[in-house]
Amino acid sequence: MRPIYLIKEYSNITRKILIDMAYLSSHKIIRLPKIYYEEGIYLPYKNNNQTEKYYLDKSKIISEDQNFYFFKFPFKPDNVEEITVK
Repeated sequence: MRPIYLIKEYSNITRKILIDMAYLSSHKIIRLPKIYYEEGIYLPYKNNNQTEKYYLDKSKIISEDQNFYFFKFPFKPDNVEEITVK
């Protein structure tokens, strides 16, 4: 499985956050450390040959523990868009 990144865009800056691939592949859930969470983080995915953004907002948290938020991963890994950031 290839690496999958979440994206956070600021004025002229794009930040990539690597998803815990081991957890994702075994549980089909995104496990995000709470220290990396902020409003506006999204996962780019392909929908009918168009790139769309799946925002990870607080309403999409399915559970949490002391250190992590857990989000549903509603895509096939092949639908997630490759990220190229310079």
